[in-house]
Amino acid sequence: MTESAPTRTDSPTVPGDQVVWDDEIWLLAVHTPAAGLGLVLQSREAEALGQLDDEHASQLGRITNRLVRIIEHLPGAGTVTLGRLPGPHVNVTFEVDGVAPGQLHDVALKLANWGGEARV
Repeated sequence: MTESAPTRTDSPTVPGDQVVWDDEIWLLAVHTPAAGLGLVLQSREAEALGQLDDEHASQLGRITNRLVRIIEHLPGAGTVTLGRLPGPHVNVTFEVDGVAPGQLHDVALKLANWGGEARV
């Protein structure tokens, strides 16, 4: 586990023990899909998808693309399915079969190579 600053859980919709990666604007947490592994990328501040400023929208696109590439290159991973969860925060879900929960550490570390902190 990476030792770092405490997880900031400004968002009441994600319990701190489910966060696997975070930075000042975004957090990535475990989400329970119907099958396989699920993750949810959420904005810390309450803002609707259509109301993101250009910088946050660009960050969302870059992080989403990186996550899909990271997850799909894990051993045994299938294709990542993207979705959205309703709520006051931007929530993008990532669901994939063939990835074990033990591989969350790899996902968090690879994402942290681009910035933010791995939490698992």
